[in-house]
Amino acid sequence: MLRAALTALLVALPALTCAGTALVTRPDTLRESPSPFAFRVAEVHRRSSVEVLEVRGEWVRVESTGNRSGWIRRDSTDLDSQPAPDTLAKPPSPLRGAPALPRSPTRASHHALILSLTPPAPAGQGTADAANAGRIASLMGVPDANIRHLSGDALTLDGLRQALVDLDARIGEQDRAFIHIAADGARPRSARECGDALLTRDRQPFTASELHRYLGSLSARADKVFLIIDAGRGEEPRPAPGQRNRFTRQLPRDTACSGDTFERAGLPANLQLLLAGRNRAAFEDERGGLATQALLACFEGQASGAAGLADGETLRACAQAHLDRLPGGQHLTLAGNPALIPAPLAWASDPSGKDAPRRLLEAIHAQRDNRRQLDILPLRSSDGAPALRIAGDRPGHLYILQAGEDRLTLLYPNPFSPDTRLEPGTTVTLPASDDRKPLANGRLLVLLTDSARSLQRGGFQPSGAFSATFPDARGLRLATEEFLGGDTSPLCRFSETRNLGAEQARRCSTAFAAKWITLSAGNAPR
Repeated sequence: MLRAALTALLVALPALTCAGTALVTRPDTLRESPSPFAFRVAEVHRRSSVEVLEVRGEWVRVESTGNRSGWIRRDSTDLDSQPAPDTLAKPPSPLRGAPALPRSPTRASHHALILSLTPPAPAGQGTADAANAGRIASLMGVPDANIRHLSGDALTLDGLRQALVDLDARIGEQDRAFIHIAADGARPRSARECGDALLTRDRQPFTASELHRYLGSLSARADKVFLIIDAGRGEEPRPAPGQRNRFTRQLPRDTACSGDTFERAGLPANLQLLLAGRNRAAFEDERGGLATQALLACFEGQASGAAGLADGETLRACAQAHLDRLPGGQHLTLAGNPALIPAPLAWASDPSGKDAPRRLLEAIHAQRDNRRQLDILPLRSSDGAPALRIAGDRPGHLYILQAGEDRLTLLYPNPFSPDTRLEPGTTVTLPASDDRKPLANGRLLVLLTDSARSLQRGGFQPSGAFSATFPDARGLRLATEEFLGGDTSPLCRFSETRNLGAEQARRCSTAFAAKWITLSAGNAPR
């Protein structure tokens, strides 16, 4: 009776408005009002981050992924265990003047694994690295519930192996993975040449050879894999005051080692790796690893890609420019596929210039799944119109694009052939007569996507026998985002709605095959 009265009194108290974030420490249910009998809004996963809106006694009103707000129990969060505001470490700040861009729309098929293997330090570098890497994951469209962070004693050699095995088990076909590793690089004290390794918390080397075995398995099933290794690979140059090199030779002389390196040749085409240069140091300060700080600033708006989209090489160059302004002279390198775009919907700049449409099509083409087969045979229809016989290794949705001076033109589908669904071996005909003229010697991008794209959402408008974007930056952005992003409905965005069924997997897939062709006067692609 007394407990019920106290509960009623707490609920009746004025709400305490609160600003900040909290971590969900156990699974809970988001409810419409602060009562265990209130209507359920959604499930909130453990280790997901929520924004705190109000505190009312035993209940907290929060906003979770997808702008959904509701009430959860206060003891399901870390709100009461958070340090006082004046004891919090200063958050890492991006470069001066860098606009903080919103996160890309989340996708249930995106996953992140954040591994903090660096030794504990009073300044809390490991915590700062995890926060920075978590922000990068958010900008890449990873839902909070799909972000896993491990540190401390959980990352012994066996623990690290298990973390990578668990990630592989969570990844579905054509999912996307982001891995961030903050660690000390390690080599034994021996005269023989050894390759790269990371030092685990039980001071065992995790070699590059072993890492590549896990990456090979992951890349074989994933759409794309992005990896940042913020670890030293040598002792030069020397750290500046206030910095520490993430590298050690404090291993026994008889420690087994291999000559394999992180950036070895023959990496999968769907893998992108950012790391310190060969035999070069990687530094940290009180805000964490310098490379991670620089990359976060670039993800948040400092990187300016030629087409408005920041690919791996653009991000590397941006981060290197930031590192060059800091003491220490740290060098950042890139391995794997430099053309992959980690955050396709986080634009660094508006597409501009008369060759912007061509550059955007090249950026779209670079994101293709090159493991897929797409063969195109030129034909002519009975009335002389150009025709193409499309043969892929699976059914899909067909789109044919051409870059103009200020816009993108969609040649297929068109009013004469509106159905995009294509079975292998299907022949498609492009409109004839005057509309055929610009196709001669024109370079066309053929896409065969798993899921249908919305032409209305992509901003395409009827233009004669074809469709085209508006002749401005917004039109180019809408079309590019549609072909790279696909379906952004809640079914595809939120991890709790995912059942991994075949129908949902196809609908939510962003993967596609792509091929350039050029139609000459004789209608032969080259």
